This record gives sequence, C-alpha cells and structure tokens, in this order.
Amino acid sequence: MIKKTFGASLLAADTTVYEVPTGKKAEWVLLYATDVSGSTTSFSVDFYDASETATLPILDGYSLSAKDFFKIGGEYNEFIMMHEGDKIIASCASDNDVSFLVSVIEYNDIIIGG
Repeated sequence: MIKKTFGASLLAADTTVYEVPTGKKAEWVLLYATDVSGSTTSFSVDFYDASETATLPILDGYSLSAKDFFKIGGEYNEFIMMHEGDKIIASCASDNDVSFLVSVIEYNDIIIGG
C-alpha cells in the first residue's frame, strides 16, 4: 500500500489529475479544490471508468466563491475504488482559477502469497 497525493492548477480544458497505473488498483480517498482567483468560478470533476470506457460526472460546474474551498472525503471508509486505467479528470471555467488535489491509496492488483 502506498499513499499518494496529486495536484494540478486546473485549466479550462480537461486535465487528467490521476490515472491508476498498470498492475495497480487504488482507493480515491480525498478531493480538495480551492478557488485561488479573485472572483467566483466553477469547476468540474469526472471519473473515467476504463472497464466500461465511460466518463461519469462527479461534479458538473460546481461554483466556488473567491478564496473558498470544497472537500469530499478524508474520513474513514469514504473512498471510490479505482482499477487499472481509471482516471480522475478535472477542469475549471478559466485557466488557473482552481487549485485541485486528490489523495489516493495504491495497491498491487495481484495479491502476493494469497
């Protein structure tokens, strides 16, 4: 098990913030976004399910006030299970208006010795 955090200054175009590596699975345990601009902005977050080749919206045009933040997760047993090739994709209304962090716990997809 390896705990990791990934961050990005979001762009208006979709940005892949995290992709589960080959041979791994992951628990997505925290999403944290901060409006770093001087005015209200919005951001979107999608989950790409590689097994279904489907993009599922998690947040769509979520509005953040200037200097405000948004958090999902971080508590015990709050996670989204992700598999090899799954992605967390995010964007915001204007380039660099939102700082975005996700925390995951990665595991080997094959149980060794079991």
